[in-house]
Amino acid sequence: MITLYHYLHCPFCVRVRLVLGFLEIPYKSVVLDYDDESTPVELCGKKMLPLIKNIDGSTMNESLDIMSILDKDNRLSPNKDISSFIKELGSNVHPLAMPYFIYTPEFNDKSRKYFQEKKEAYKGPFKQMYKNREQYLIGLNKSLNSLEQLLDPFYESDKITHEDILIASHLWGMYIVPEFQFSDIVHSYLQKVKHLCRFEYHKESWE
Repeated sequence: MITLYHYLHCPFCVRVRLVLGFLEIPYKSVVLDYDDESTPVELCGKKMLPLIKNIDGSTMNESLDIMSILDKDNRLSPNKDISSFIKELGSNVHPLAMPYFIYTPEFNDKSRKYFQEKKEAYKGPFKQMYKNREQYLIGLNKSLNSLEQLLDPFYESDKITHEDILIASHLWGMYIVPEFQFSDIVHSYLQKVKHLCRFEYHKESWE
């Protein structure tokens, strides 16, 4: 059985969890504390998750590469370059959700402090992100309005594809942002992805 080392909040880690669930691939889940530097460095030489350890002991830690290896039969049939749209989503989702990630059960006092210091060092103070939330919400809602026009009921498709995994993994963090609500259309879309991928965001925190 493969082992997945991951963070619950991380959209790149969520990508891999969604694919594993959709493909019904059994795996051992290891949720690392965010301040655990030694484990990923020992396994792959740098602090980078998600990380898959195969039964033969080999490891890999790039989410898109992992997704490609897992989906060897191409059941999710990636065929569109939506990297610019994913970057657009991330530019607004991350500053909106990041200040709230640290108050989920995934974090303890030590890892919470580590996460905030690391993120603020290159993204700026969480307090400023909060102050600018209306700006980010405007940008996010613009992206979501565009997304709604392309759902059929999945992204330009009548079945779930690689693109839906990328989109849903980035949007999922918004469920923890107080007072934010997806439109009925986008919420229904995300719930379809959740169902097909057998996904529970914070399941490991409660087990």
